[in-house]
Order: sequence, then structure tokens, then C-alpha cells
Amino acid sequence: MKEYRTKHALAIAVRAALCGLPLAAVSLTPASVFAASGAHSISIAKSPLDQALKQLAIQTGATISYDAKALSKASSAGLSGSYSAEQALSLLLQPHPLKAVKLANGGYSIQPQAAAAGSQTQMVTLETIHTQVQKPAGSANSGAPSDAVQLPTISVTAAAQQQVHVGKTAQNLKDVPQSVTVISRERMDQQGLKTLDDVMQQTTGVTREQQWLNNNYTSRGLAIKNIRYDGGGVSDIQDRNNSADMAQYETVELLRGADGLFGAGEAGGVINLSHKRPQADTAYQATLSAGSWNNYRAELDATGALNASQTIQGRAAAVLQDQDFFYKPTHNRREMLYGALNFDLTPQTRLFTGASYQKDRTEAFNASLPRWQDGADIGFSRSTTMGAPWSWMERENIAVFSNLEHELNEQWKTRLNLRYNMGDDGINGAEMEDAVNYQTLESTWWRYQDDTGFKEFTADANVQGSFDWLGQQHELILGLDSKYNSKDYKQNWIVYGKGNAFNPAPPPEWDYPPSSWATNSTNKSTTAAGYGSLKLKPADKLAVILGGRYALKDETEIQNHNTGSTNTYKEAKKFTPYYGLTYDLFANTAIYGSFAEIHTPQGKYLETLTGPSLKPVEGSNLEFGIKTELAPNLLASLAYFKIKKDHEAVSLGWQSMANSNSWCCYVAAGSKRSEGFDVELNGLITDSWNIAVGYTFNENEDRRKNDAQFSTLTPKHLLKIWTDYKFSEFLEGLSVGGGVNAQSKSFQSGRVPTYDPVTNQYGSPMVAYEFAQDAYAVWSLRTAYEISPNLNIALNVNNIFDKKYYSTIGTSGYGNFYGEPRSFLLTLKAQY
Repeated sequence: MKEYRTKHALAIAVRAALCGLPLAAVSLTPASVFAASGAHSISIAKSPLDQALKQLAIQTGATISYDAKALSKASSAGLSGSYSAEQALSLLLQPHPLKAVKLANGGYSIQPQAAAAGSQTQMVTLETIHTQVQKPAGSANSGAPSDAVQLPTISVTAAAQQQVHVGKTAQNLKDVPQSVTVISRERMDQQGLKTLDDVMQQTTGVTREQQWLNNNYTSRGLAIKNIRYDGGGVSDIQDRNNSADMAQYETVELLRGADGLFGAGEAGGVINLSHKRPQADTAYQATLSAGSWNNYRAELDATGALNASQTIQGRAAAVLQDQDFFYKPTHNRREMLYGALNFDLTPQTRLFTGASYQKDRTEAFNASLPRWQDGADIGFSRSTTMGAPWSWMERENIAVFSNLEHELNEQWKTRLNLRYNMGDDGINGAEMEDAVNYQTLESTWWRYQDDTGFKEFTADANVQGSFDWLGQQHELILGLDSKYNSKDYKQNWIVYGKGNAFNPAPPPEWDYPPSSWATNSTNKSTTAAGYGSLKLKPADKLAVILGGRYALKDETEIQNHNTGSTNTYKEAKKFTPYYGLTYDLFANTAIYGSFAEIHTPQGKYLETLTGPSLKPVEGSNLEFGIKTELAPNLLASLAYFKIKKDHEAVSLGWQSMANSNSWCCYVAAGSKRSEGFDVELNGLITDSWNIAVGYTFNENEDRRKNDAQFSTLTPKHLLKIWTDYKFSEFLEGLSVGGGVNAQSKSFQSGRVPTYDPVTNQYGSPMVAYEFAQDAYAVWSLRTAYEISPNLNIALNVNNIFDKKYYSTIGTSGYGNFYGEPRSFLLTLKAQY
């Protein structure tokens, strides 16, 4: 028998970060353990089997050892969908006589399977899978020899490449030339983050402005106005988005800065939500929680294959929550349902589709607090709300979506992403707004009613892939997107009369719906654009991104149903460029730079009663930074940003315009600058200890107002930290975590009357005043214990020192909201 040469196979043992956990995310468990059981969004193109296994390790964090040289001769059809590492391994190896052997350390070793031949069992070696062995003449044995030499394995560890989904395809974090923060499913579970509002409060660089009906978010002093689902077209953030329940999402990502290339040109950034995806293996999860102020919640999540071949997979989630709040007597009840299906239509074609429904009913919804008429803080109890006890708000939202992906060949694929969203808001209430008079102790009751219906449809289609040129591989994305939305808006906002702010006697409940509406309008908006992104690789370490977006249509129509007038505003076609560059200084370190143009239409703002409209806001978003892996699973980044916006509308004094829905009168003279830097550190210090740190320094100024701050609610210094440690041997099963949100002073500018000692009254002249919240820090703790592999109990304590502070500062009349006092949340989770 021919003697075989011993070959030294290179085994690649890749210890990668968890899929979807970039710089600002946190892992609850060692990567290899979670990778075996957790679901990952996997996208692996057709390639040699060794490369497919390497990509699987990168995207799941699993440790996989294999004979790279031998498996490079085998092919893989690729894989796309939501799977655990074990499921994905099984599918990738399925056509070959190979098996994944589970190791004691939680990783996997790829080994040949035993093959029966007559009555004798033969071992199929890795070398004989795809290589026909030449035998000497007369040799009858066509299989591997029984005395085949065991090949030595050399294991090396590759650097982790974190995956993010902020654009139209999954990318390595180092390849994105902008700042990106991801809040993972694990971190949401750790900190008890149930809504998008909860998540945004923990996201690096984000400031929340609380309002009585919704909340606004800013980054770098600029509004975050756009949201994207599963990498599809951009949607406008609506009032109801802040209460979106996170039980239907796997990750929340925030790309800071302008993303004009893919339709989100506002410099505050764009939020990307990734839905939970079905898995092939059957799994169930039930979560029960109880917390302060009668906060009770039940959550169910189930997934699995729906046919024997596992080509159809389903997932369903449901939430029922009933809670009071620290301000009295507010109460909310939530119902949420989510369902999704994966279809493997062909080996090259996959469909992910689903729907969600959420309804919130809030009784005695919170209203902001006033101050004394000279701007001084009254010092109300934190349980105080200035709303009528009979007030209510009901919000309902339905979303239907589909993502179709088809592989054209090994390097190219097409994607189609469709989403339809519709919602209804009904509000009936009364609240007190007005500075409180020192002598009479009175404020003013206002009546508020609202009936809003919203519909939005987004579509995005693109072709993307790679091509070889001059010895390098380059990437190209070409696409079209469109958005249509319609908002029917009815409102009554009428003064009722004075009332005692310390002993409020609310007005009687109003009839709903009323006989007439003071505001009754429909706003319609239609946009369409083409986009392209070319990523060139002039050298191995250098990538140059050239992109642009061409607006084909941008049209807004406003119908006033009370007057019968209709106004249409059409913007000129416009091309906005995008440039980016990344360079790998070392294997684990990259520097980058990017430039994005800002272009915001202002057609509804008029210079005079008869026009013309203001020209668009123009500006730029410039960013430079460095991203580095300090250890195999510990990532850090530093980003410097500079944003300029010019020609913003500045009011010259409002004037009534009969039979017109335009706003008059304005001048395009606003000039804003925002500059600063972000620092992030995230990942595993050890296999049992993870950390997420985000710090932002920002200086913003309004050139029209002698360089005064234009976003005074944005603090100069903003720090957010979360960490968690899991004991392995001593106190095994126990984990302890904690964090802090800290910021420097924030304030609002306004005017207040002066005191006249002769009349003992406040009146003219009005003087400038700052309503301020001094620097503060809010600390939190968590402890959890694994009762069994399937059962976990955790206790979260937020604001452990019971710090009293204003989370949002308003003026003397309204807009002041207390931050949440100390609270507790006990959570029991079972999963099978």
C-alpha cells in the first residue's frame, strides 16, 4: 500500500465576538457558550468550505477547529438566516461526510464521519473527501488505508470582526467610517430595557428631551429624526416610536452623524432596528417581571421549524404589561403581538416576512411641571403631575414587512425590503400650563384633544456584490428607495381658566370626539431616490468609499380641511455625495475619515406672505476616528466630529395667512456648528467580565446668536457605563453588574418678569433667565443567579441613591420633568 506523506494542517480557531455586538454592546456569557445556543443573523456567500467555516466563526463567536488546507478543496453553498452556531454548522457540513464534534471548552472540531462498506467500517479522512488517491497497479482498496496517519493540528486565534447592520448589508465595524453604537438583546435583558425610549437613554451620546406626549432624541446637539428597520428604507420617527416594545427586536443600532447616502441626512444620526428572526431549532422563552409602582409584565417568545425539511421557520412573541408610575395617578396597559416567518424558497432565495401589533392605553397621562413666575423651582413632590385624572391617551400601531433576498451567483445578490406601517392616536385631556403666581398660587388649565391617523409605506431595492480588479476585491451597491406617508391630524388646544397649582380642581371631562376641530389637516409626503456606493481597495489595508444619492422626487402636500386650501411644495432634484476612507494601521487597528453632505428642504417656510420659499438647509458632516481591538474581544474607538449647518429658517414673527398652509415669515439666516468627540470601550475584559463605556464631549454654537449654544439640553460632558461580571468557580451561577449615567449642566434659556416692591407684583420689564439642572449622576445595580441551565432570576435596582433631579428642563410655564426615583425590577426567565 502506498505510503502517505504526513501533512501539517492549519487549524483556525476563531474566537469572535457575538453577532450584533459591536463597540457599545455587552455579552452576558462567554462567546463560545452563547454561540452554541443563541440565534445569530448569518450571511455566508457560496465559497470554499474552509472560508465558510471561518465566516461562521466570525459571525457567531464560536471556536471552530478544522483542517483548512483539506477543506479548501470542498465547496459550500453558503447560508443565510437566523441560526445557532450548531444549527449553522450542521447545514454547512450537510453535503459532506463530516461532523462537528463538541469540545469540552464549548467549541467545535470538524472531523470525518465513519462510512460503512460491507461488513467493514472505514474512516473517511479529510484528505480523501475531495482528492482521488492514486493507487499502485493491482491495488483493490479504493478507500483510505486503515493505518492512515493522524494529522497534527495547529491552532491559531484570529482577531474578531464585529458585525453591524447600519447600512444595506452586514459590515465589519472597522469598515464603517462613522461612529456606531449597538445595544444587543443581551444588554436589553440585563438592564431591563423594555422600550426604545429605555434603549436610547443608555446609548452613547444620546440626550433625551422628555415631553408630555412623546420624547425627542438628539446626538451631537442635533435631532435624530430617522429610523430604519432591518436595513430597509428610512422612516420618519413618529410620536409613538418612543414606546415601541423591544420584545420584537434583536438589536438596536445608532449610526451617529449624517447618513445621507441611504436616505437619513440629518446629522443627529439614524436608528436601525433589527427584528428577531425565526430559528430552525424549537425554543421557548417565558419572562415574568414585577417592579416598583405595580409594574407587572409577562413576555413569551417561541420559535422553530414548521416543516420537516426546516425550509419554513416561524417565530412569535407576545407581551402583556400593566403598570403604574411614580407620578400619580397615571396607569398604562400594553398589549404587543409579533409574528415572523422565514422561507427558504430555493437554495438561492430567502424570504423573511412578518407583522406586529401594539396598543397602549394610558390613563391620567403625565403632564410637565411649572415653576414660580420668576423662574424659581417650586420643589413639587416627584409624584406630582399637572394633568387631569380623567385624561387618557390611546395609541395603536400595526406594521407589516417583507425582506426578499436572492443570490445571483457566488458574489452578487439582490434585496427587496418593503414595510407598511399604520397607527392611530386618540387623546383627551386637560393640563395646567403657566408660571405659578406667588400671591394667588394659580396656574392655567388648558384643554387638549387629538385624533391622529398615520400611514407610511417604504420600499428599498438594491443589487450588491463584489468584483475582482487589479488583484483586489471591490464592493458595489446600487439601489432605489421610496417613501410615502400620510398623516391626518385633528387637534383642539383651548384655554379653560385658572386653577390652584397646589390643590388642583380639574375641569370636567370633555366629550370625545368633539363636534369640531380647531385644526383639521392632512399632510402627505412622497420621496424617491437612487443611491450607489463603491468601495475600492487600492491596497490590502486601504479602502476608499465613493457614494452618492440622487433625489428623484421630494414632494409635500398640506391640506387644510377647515379652509379647503391645499398647498404643494416640490423640491428640486439634488445629488448629495458621500466619501469615506479606512486604513488598517495594524491587524487590530484602523483609522478612518468620512464626509457627508447635509441637505434639508424648507419649502413650507416663506420669506413674505406671497413667497418665495426658503432655500434648503446646506451643511456638512465631517468625522475622523480610530477603532482598535485592545484584546481579542475588547474594542475601543475614538471619533472627532465637526458639523456645519447653514441657511436654517429664522422666524421674523408669525403672521396669519388666509387660505394657505405655509408658515410666514422667515429668513434663511440660521448658522449652526457642532464639534466634539466620542470615546467608546466595549467587550470582554475576561471571558466572565464585560464592559461598555461611552463618553461624549460636545460644544455646539449658533453663529447668529453670538456663538451661544443652540442645543442647551445637550450637556458638554455625557458619560454612560454598564458592566457585568459572571462568577465561574467561586459562587458559580451568580453574576453582578452595575452602571452609571452622568452628565454636566443642562439648561433652557427664557425670559421672566421682574418684581416691583411697590406693587408687590411681577411684570415688565422681562429679563433673560436660565432654567438649569446642575451636573448629576444616576447609578444602577443588577444581580442575577442561574437557578438551573433553564431558569434565571435577576434583580435590577435603578437610581440606587434616589437622586432627585430633572431629566428635562423646561421654562417657567411648562416642560419640567423629574427623573425616575429609586426603583426595583425582579425578573424570572425560563428558556427551553
